[in-house]
Amino acid sequence: MLVLHGGPGSGNSRAHLHFFAAGPYRVVLPDQRGAGRSEPAGCCEHNTTVNLLDDIESLRRELAIERWLVVGGSWGATLGLLYAAAHPQCVGGLLLRNPFLARATDLDAFFGGQRACCPVAWQAWEKLGAPGAPSFMLPWLLEEFATADGARLLALVEAWHGWECALGGGSARALSGGEIASLVQRYRLQCHYFGQSCFLPEDAVLSAAASVAAVGLPVRVVQGMSDLVCPPAGASALLERLPHATCDWVPGVGHDPFAPAMQGAMRAAVAHLAAGWQ
Repeated sequence: MLVLHGGPGSGNSRAHLHFFAAGPYRVVLPDQRGAGRSEPAGCCEHNTTVNLLDDIESLRRELAIERWLVVGGSWGATLGLLYAAAHPQCVGGLLLRNPFLARATDLDAFFGGQRACCPVAWQAWEKLGAPGAPSFMLPWLLEEFATADGARLLALVEAWHGWECALGGGSARALSGGEIASLVQRYRLQCHYFGQSCFLPEDAVLSAAASVAAVGLPVRVVQGMSDLVCPPAGASALLERLPHATCDWVPGVGHDPFAPAMQGAMRAAVAHLAAGWQ
């Protein structure tokens, strides 16, 4: 089992092993370029979607794995679909949690398009001078993270973290110094990717899904019904290109992969996908 983390830039976590508690799986948990324990930390040079996909295939060859099941959440689901479309012979099946389609509309929805749903979290952005129109939010953030330091950078990180938590269905908490440093690294990587449209054409993810469907790879989608980061509408659009995929809709769950209901749904989906492959 290959687990692809989200972000971009979030880094992997051994907490993902909870998805695999019910079986004897070999789980591979890589950190993508610049993320987590990858070195150099936070590096954006030679760090594109194509580089990440090449890294996945290099890792498979290095570990001498003929085929693996690919599990990806959010941005990890994006990479999983793109990788499976490019290397279908190496993939036994896909499990996609709360998939991110990397379209301009998806970025607009995240960066301000959902502000009516999270007014308290949005106020933190407003206090920093964020523009009201979603399409101007990302350019503003790119400029801010390129120039801010000190107290201004800390305020930006806290606002982004609070916004992300609110969209994901949770609430922000006080951050330690180490967590803040990690988030600075993560958000700068996200700015790097989002500022370049994730280095993808507009419909690249949906096109990859159609390619995966054409070769008949098994696909299972697990979607939190209350997710505002990667809303259910995105999963629905994806499923239109994956007519043979199955989907588990998880009510009352947002973007948090470790919410109890989501963990239960993921464990069941992992077991189902593995049993079908065997």
